[in-house]
Parts: sequence; structure tokens; C-alpha cells
Amino acid sequence: MINANRPILNLDLDLLRTFVAVADLNTFAAAAAAVCRTQSAVSQQMQRLEQLVGKELFARHGRNKLLTEHGIQLLGYARKILRFNDEACSFVMFNDLQGVLALGASDECSDTILPFLLNRISATWPKVALDVRVKRSPCFTDLRADEQTDLLLTTVHPGQGDCLTLRTSPTLWFCSADYVFQKEEPVPLVLLEEPSPYREMMVEHLNEVGIAWRISYVASTLSAVKAAVKAGLGITARPVEMMGPELRVLGFSDGLPVLPETQYLLSRNADSQNALAEAIFRAVENDLNPWNIYSISAEATLASVGEDPDV
Repeated sequence: MINANRPILNLDLDLLRTFVAVADLNTFAAAAAAVCRTQSAVSQQMQRLEQLVGKELFARHGRNKLLTEHGIQLLGYARKILRFNDEACSFVMFNDLQGVLALGASDECSDTILPFLLNRISATWPKVALDVRVKRSPCFTDLRADEQTDLLLTTVHPGQGDCLTLRTSPTLWFCSADYVFQKEEPVPLVLLEEPSPYREMMVEHLNEVGIAWRISYVASTLSAVKAAVKAGLGITARPVEMMGPELRVLGFSDGLPVLPETQYLLSRNADSQNALAEAIFRAVENDLNPWNIYSISAEATLASVGEDPDV
């Protein structure tokens, strides 16, 4: 029977932020750097949190701090509490912003991080009207020249202006689910027409390790690349978000080189006169943390698709 007279605890948000940092970064030292505190201060905070909830939250494993069962349960609630707190603060602070924001997005972002960003913007700034333009990355190489774009979401740094890394994802080799990869033959590549950063990446890394390749199919759009790969015309390299039931991942065990990770970037057009762009860009910047929820663990992703991250 629940005791109605039992006092309800008020969890300290600072303690929860530090707790999430320790849980994500595994050590007090790393968490201390992330939350801008000393290691001893982080240790004291976690002791206070354990005393507050009356449960052990961490189990020592060498230098790493692993969560106990109670710690794992609290972590989920801590993330929700902090998210709702931050959303409430942003809503109160920026709710009166209104106007039109021109947001450019490369095609690699259109069905990955763009929906998430649009949701966050519309929820926090409901009076802001969004003018979204999706193009290929090379179309945004000179952001200053595109006066109609206030903010840009892409996987390629535009070369100037303020830029935030919203998310980092593994870049993988993809083929159709039933594709038979012939190691002794030149790698058949499905490519976007030039210029294409991923086209350059594939060719460069294959050449570096001395793997022969040939162009199997050249597409004008990303959707055409996906269709060609699904049809078994060859292989291509894209961020892990491209993964689907009709595709499978090739990797080191197939003789293919490891590729650099893909960064999803939000850039601000320094020549834009739209005050909304500056306000929203800075608000997103303040919302980012070294352990933020945008990041995808390369190790976890490779493990999920059957690759050995230590190879």
C-alpha cells in the first residue's frame, strides 16, 4: 500500500545533467570536462544523487563507471526530465519569435535529420514559418552567394560562416540484400553525377588500398542511387541512415576500406539579414552537448549490422 504521507523527492537538474554525462562518457574525468566541473565536484554530485534517491547508481569497473540496474532506470527518466525542462525554457524564452526562416537542406539530410530539426524548430518557435529547400550538397558550396538561404543543413562544410555539428554517423558500403559481391573483380560503383563528395570519398579510399573499381551506374539524384543499389546494379557508400530491409552492409571482411564518418552540419549564412536565423542558430548551439542525443555510436551501429568495430 502506498504511503500518502511519504514526501516526494525533488530531483536536482544539475545533478541529473552530470549523471547523464557520467552515464554516457563512462568516467568522472570525461564527464567533468563535459560539464565544466572538477572531477572531485562530479564525484561529490553523484554521491549526493545516490543519497537523494537512496540507491547505488554506479558500479566500478576499472576506471569506468557502469550503471547499476537502478542507475539504468533513472537514466531514462533523467533524459526525459532534462529534455522537457530544456524545451520548456526554450519555449518561454523564444515563443514570441515570428517571421519566415529559409532553411536549405542537402538531399542526404532530407529523410534523416531534417525531420527531427523541423520538429524541434516548430515545437519551440511555433510562430516561425519555414521555407525549406532541398538540393544536392554541391548546390550549397557557396552559402554567401545564396542570399535566400538563412540556415543550411548539409553533410559538407560550406567553407565559411558559423557551423555546428548536430550529429555524426558511420559511413558504410551498401549493396542489395541478395547481392553477390565478387572480391576478385573490380568493385562496381553506383555513383551520383559529379560533383559529389561521396563519389570522391569512394574512389579515393579504394585507390588508397589498391582496390580496382569500375563505374556501374551514374545517377542524377540520391533516390536514383538507392534504386540502382536495391536493383543489384552495384554498391555505394552512404551514411548508416540509408540502411533498410532491401539493403545489406559490406565491410572490412569483404575487403573494402573503412570510410570517414559523416557529419550532419548546421551552418548560418553570415550575410543573411534575418534576425531569426541568428536567434535559432544560437539556441540550437546552446542545446548541444558533447553527449547529445543526435550522435550515433559507430561501434553500436556496426555491431547491429554484423561488423566488428575493432577490425
